[in-house]
Amino acid sequence: MPTLPCYPCPHDASCCAYGTTLTDEEAEQIVQTHGAELVYRTRWGEWRTRVRNKRCVFYGNGSCTIHDRAYYPVQCQAFPWTDPETGARYEYDVMICGEFELRPELIEAHRAIPAAEELESGG
Repeated sequence: MPTLPCYPCPHDASCCAYGTTLTDEEAEQIVQTHGAELVYRTRWGEWRTRVRNKRCVFYGNGSCTIHDRAYYPVQCQAFPWTDPETGARYEYDVMICGEFELRPELIEAHRAIPAAEELESGG
Protein backbone atom coordinates (compact mmCIF):
# COMPACT_ATOMS: atom_id res chain seq x y z
CA MET A 1 0.00 0.00 0.00
CA PRO A 2 1.16 3.58 -0.50
CA THR A 3 2.95 5.04 2.48
CA LEU A 4 1.46 7.87 4.48
CA PRO A 5 3.37 10.62 6.34
CA CYS A 6 2.28 9.57 9.81
CA TYR A 7 5.35 10.29 11.96
CA PRO A 8 5.13 13.21 12.40
CA CYS A 9 1.70 13.75 10.94
CA PRO A 10 1.28 16.86 8.79
CA HIS A 11 -2.49 16.74 9.37
CA ASP A 12 -2.49 17.18 13.16
CA ALA A 13 -3.34 13.48 13.57
CA SER A 14 -6.94 13.89 12.47
CA CYS A 15 -7.25 10.08 12.58
CA CYS A 16 -6.55 10.20 16.32
CA ALA A 17 -9.54 12.44 17.06
CA TYR A 18 -11.70 9.55 18.27
CA GLY A 19 -9.23 7.32 20.08
CA THR A 20 -8.99 3.76 18.89
CA THR A 21 -10.24 0.26 19.48
CA LEU A 22 -7.94 -2.05 21.42
CA THR A 23 -7.64 -5.80 21.70
CA ASP A 24 -7.87 -7.24 25.20
CA GLU A 25 -4.10 -7.81 25.14
CA GLU A 26 -3.33 -4.25 24.04
CA ALA A 27 -5.61 -2.84 26.73
CA GLU A 28 -3.98 -5.03 29.37
CA GLN A 29 -0.47 -3.94 28.37
CA ILE A 30 -1.48 -0.28 28.30
CA VAL A 31 -3.03 -0.55 31.76
CA GLN A 32 0.11 -2.24 33.11
CA THR A 33 2.46 0.28 31.51
CA HIS A 34 0.51 3.54 31.63
CA GLY A 35 -2.38 3.05 34.06
CA ALA A 36 -6.06 2.19 33.85
CA GLU A 37 -7.22 5.78 33.36
CA LEU A 38 -6.08 5.88 29.71
CA VAL A 39 -8.44 3.17 28.46
CA TYR A 40 -12.08 2.30 29.00
CA ARG A 41 -14.56 -0.39 28.07
CA THR A 42 -17.64 0.64 26.08
CA ARG A 43 -21.10 -0.59 26.95
CA TRP A 44 -20.62 -3.17 24.15
CA GLY A 45 -17.49 -4.54 25.82
CA GLU A 46 -15.00 -2.98 23.41
CA TRP A 47 -11.76 -1.53 24.79
CA ARG A 48 -10.87 2.00 23.59
CA THR A 49 -8.27 4.63 24.30
CA ARG A 50 -9.49 7.81 25.94
CA VAL A 51 -9.58 11.14 24.16
CA ARG A 52 -8.23 14.34 25.70
CA ASN A 53 -7.89 17.72 24.01
CA LYS A 54 -9.63 16.28 20.93
CA ARG A 55 -6.99 13.57 20.34
CA CYS A 56 -6.19 10.07 21.57
CA VAL A 57 -4.33 10.25 24.88
CA PHE A 58 -1.31 8.70 23.18
CA TYR A 59 -0.95 11.49 20.63
CA GLY A 60 1.82 13.96 21.43
CA ASN A 61 4.46 16.07 19.72
CA GLY A 62 3.13 15.37 16.25
CA SER A 63 2.81 11.60 16.43
CA CYS A 64 1.69 8.58 18.40
CA THR A 65 3.79 8.16 21.52
CA ILE A 66 3.36 4.36 21.49
CA HIS A 67 3.77 3.59 17.77
CA ASP A 68 7.07 1.83 18.46
CA ARG A 69 5.72 -0.34 21.29
CA ALA A 70 4.58 -3.96 21.12
CA TYR A 71 1.10 -2.86 22.21
CA TYR A 72 0.68 -0.24 19.42
CA PRO A 73 -2.95 -0.93 18.50
CA VAL A 74 -3.43 -3.20 15.52
CA GLN A 75 -6.34 -0.94 14.54
CA CYS A 76 -3.89 1.96 14.14
CA GLN A 77 -1.35 -0.19 12.33
CA ALA A 78 -3.94 -1.12 9.70
CA PHE A 79 -5.56 2.31 9.31
CA PRO A 80 -6.65 3.49 6.80
CA TRP A 81 -6.27 0.44 4.60
CA THR A 82 -7.75 -2.62 6.29
CA ASP A 83 -9.92 -3.67 9.20
CA PRO A 84 -7.78 -5.95 11.36
CA GLU A 85 -10.83 -7.95 12.46
CA THR A 86 -11.92 -8.90 8.95
CA GLY A 87 -8.82 -8.34 6.80
CA ALA A 88 -11.12 -6.46 4.42
CA ARG A 89 -11.08 -2.83 3.37
CA TYR A 90 -11.45 -0.30 6.21
CA GLU A 91 -15.10 0.65 5.77
CA TYR A 92 -15.29 3.92 7.69
CA ASP A 93 -14.39 7.41 6.53
CA VAL A 94 -10.79 7.32 5.25
CA MET A 95 -11.05 11.02 4.44
CA ILE A 96 -10.40 11.57 8.12
CA CYS A 97 -6.77 11.38 6.99
CA GLY A 98 -5.92 14.69 5.30
CA GLU A 99 -3.47 12.92 2.99
CA PHE A 100 -6.43 11.47 1.05
CA GLU A 101 -7.48 14.99 0.04
CA LEU A 102 -3.98 15.84 -1.12
CA ARG A 103 -3.41 12.57 -3.00
CA PRO A 104 -6.59 11.36 -4.75
CA GLU A 105 -4.74 8.24 -5.96
CA LEU A 106 -4.97 7.00 -2.37
CA ILE A 107 -8.74 6.72 -2.74
CA GLU A 108 -8.27 4.41 -5.73
CA ALA A 109 -5.71 2.32 -3.82
CA HIS A 110 -8.20 2.01 -0.96
CA ARG A 111 -11.03 0.99 -3.30
CA ALA A 112 -8.83 -1.76 -4.75
CA ILE A 113 -8.84 -3.58 -1.39
CA PRO A 114 -11.70 -6.11 -1.24
CA ALA A 115 -14.70 -5.20 0.90
CA ALA A 116 -15.83 -7.62 3.62
CA GLU A 117 -18.69 -8.86 1.42
CA GLU A 118 -16.26 -9.63 -1.39
CA LEU A 119 -14.00 -11.62 0.92
CA GLU A 120 -16.98 -13.55 2.30
CA SER A 121 -18.30 -14.41 -1.16
CA GLY A 122 -14.86 -15.37 -2.40
CA GLY A 123 -14.64 -12.79 -5.07
